[in-house]
Amino acid sequence: MSLFENPQETNLKVCVEMVEAVLAATGVNPAQARITAETGPAWALTRGSAEVYIFLSVSEGDNYIQVVAPVLRPDSDAARDRLYVHLLELNANELTGAAFGLRGGDVVLTTDRSTIGLDRVEVEEMIRRIGEYADHFDDTLTAEFGGTRHTDV
Repeated sequence: MSLFENPQETNLKVCVEMVEAVLAATGVNPAQARITAETGPAWALTRGSAEVYIFLSVSEGDNYIQVVAPVLRPDSDAARDRLYVHLLELNANELTGAAFGLRGGDVVLTTDRSTIGLDRVEVEEMIRRIGEYADHFDDTLTAEFGGTRHTDV
């Protein structure tokens, strides 16, 4: 390692190039997909009826990739409690490598990992998985529990 080489910065640069190569390979123009995020480099794309966001973030000593798709905004009624129980059941029984969560009151699907050892296949799989789950569940959950799909907000 040279005196001026920063491994974390080098890793981030490699990951940016990797994400943009994956996007380009799926027909998404990486420059057009780039968005501004406080955490670091980020991109947005659409998969079916779902929006998918990819974030690279820097924390002390490590970089992370997170793929997130807002799914729906729940109604403010009793169905919300049933929805939350159902989401926990889906996390435990049906989802693989992803989880439902809440962000700012919205139900989201998310997956993340450290970028150490990250490869292109993992990036492709993270984007594919979150996109497919979000495209499926935004419709089914809204139909069963009410609320508003993220893309309809």
